[in-house]
Amino acid sequence: MNELVREFEVDEAVERIYRRGEALERAGDLSGAAQCFRVAADRGLGDASVRLARVLFLLGEVVEAQHWYSVAVADGFDASLVQTDVVARQQFLEHAARIMVGAPTFDWVPDVLPVGSLDVDVVRARTDALRTLDEQYGGIACHASVLEHLALVEPFIVTSSTPMWTAVAEVHELAGWTAFDSGMPGVALPHFSRALTLARQAENESLIASVLTRAGRMFLHHNAPDDALKAFQLGFVAAHNSWADRHDLSDPENAIAALTTKVDTYSGGMVRARTMTLIALARNHLAVGNTATAASFAEKALAAGTNLRSARTADQLRRLDREARIAGASAVSEHIAAR
Repeated sequence: MNELVREFEVDEAVERIYRRGEALERAGDLSGAAQCFRVAADRGLGDASVRLARVLFLLGEVVEAQHWYSVAVADGFDASLVQTDVVARQQFLEHAARIMVGAPTFDWVPDVLPVGSLDVDVVRARTDALRTLDEQYGGIACHASVLEHLALVEPFIVTSSTPMWTAVAEVHELAGWTAFDSGMPGVALPHFSRALTLARQAENESLIASVLTRAGRMFLHHNAPDDALKAFQLGFVAAHNSWADRHDLSDPENAIAALTTKVDTYSGGMVRARTMTLIALARNHLAVGNTATAASFAEKALAAGTNLRSARTADQLRRLDREARIAGASAVSEHIAAR
């Protein structure tokens, strides 16, 4: 009889621990939830093995997650209740591929409707501040704050257009990045997916490239080089599209107007960005036959990038040199050759 009582008391204690794990999971404390579910799973309590496997996959603890996944299946639970990290990555890459062919594919709506109005500049300022915190103190320090920010701004995607779509996409990108830096790659992927959807809705190729690059870096960190390569390849296409959108030599007049406005906005520390823009101006002026102006911008670019060590900048200078030689613009080529 005493043994039965003791067993009952143990089971009751394990049940309380399981409930504590549920509460921690809802609160976003996946590490704490995993500790509780381990105790319950060891005792074979209910679906604790399923819950533990799911949380461990989100935390990137793949080996242990696979063990409990096998236990759950052996106990008769539906295998679909647990999504492995492999499946999650494949679903993300399939979504990214659809994004690259122009399909936004909204598969979610905000939980609440927007109330009042929201200035997109305010959203971006808050995002920039949180990004600075991430850079200085790490994702763990600010992930919860990023989620709070996201909860406030995401509802406005249903009543807004391009600027707000882009702004909220940037928040999702940051939420994914800080989740990854907090040791929760499985939590990061849904944020990256939504960032891609919103960036496509806004036709922001540069942001699409950024999100895919971050996802690829996360895959590399978690020993999935093949999936990382796929993400990087898709990101490269988006980056190429972005460059074409901003510096398309088939429409050099518009490019010149945009680049002329942009070049003076760079701060003193943004040497590479300013140098690349000056090179783009030289290329576009060369395309419309303004050889002397092209030479002037080439000279400015070389001066701006005197101490710059950048393979990308060197590639653009070589491209400018080839185009100058084809156009017979010896003054441009001479500036580059002197460097």
